[in-house]
Amino acid sequence: MSLTVTIIAKLSGVDTATARRALDTVAAFDEPQADPPAEFSQGAHARCYAFATIAEFRPAFFWAGIIAVAAIPVLLIVKVLHHG
Repeated sequence: MSLTVTIIAKLSGVDTATARRALDTVAAFDEPQADPPAEFSQGAHARCYAFATIAEFRPAFFWAGIIAVAAIPVLLIVKVLHHG
């Protein structure tokens, strides 16, 4: 199980099999603007497909976002403790 699939599944609220299927579907398309299949058009599945699209076509943006989400609470704690 790849870390990307696990992160997409956790953030979108789907199981890892759905996240893997979304990532594989996105990888099969040549263009990021391609319409998603009906399965990934609403709700958590649409969110999963969006994360998979970003991870596939803009991986640096995806990982920078994940790191930023993790870093914000740490930076706030450091700021509070430093300026106490």
